[in-house]
Amino acid sequence: MKLSRSLDKVLQEADSDLGILVTRTRQLSGLTKRFRTLLEPALAPHCYIGNIVDDHMTVMVDSAAWASKFRFYSQSIIPSLNALHPSFSKIKHIQAKILSPRYEPAPVPYKRPELNQENAAGLKTLADSVDDDALEEALTRLAQRAKQEN
Repeated sequence: MKLSRSLDKVLQEADSDLGILVTRTRQLSGLTKRFRTLLEPALAPHCYIGNIVDDHMTVMVDSAAWASKFRFYSQSIIPSLNALHPSFSKIKHIQAKILSPRYEPAPVPYKRPELNQENAAGLKTLADSVDDDALEEALTRLAQRAKQEN
């Protein structure tokens, strides 16, 4: 009988590129949680550690407004950051980058429903049978909007 491995175990295998990516993502996620403790409560949920290479750390920020606020005091938190965790001990430079906007599908343009000749004839018959002049006029105008068949 063949035993299936859990998806988590497959993703954690060090020899797979996907496993390395998942492991690195988990590490950065954990470091982001620690890093956010140094930030103002309003700013913290908008900042994510993107990468740490040598003495440089890249912080991904939701928008230009949050990036500006982060840059304002990013250099002043470096001493606290260095003492926070061994992964941050060599950081001397922090760079903020703005995350690209999330994909949002283009809005679907409104298309007016079409009225066929058969339904238009029914509306015209209905218009002829009502006693209210305003309603009769409105139904007649609507019936005239029917798509002309070729």
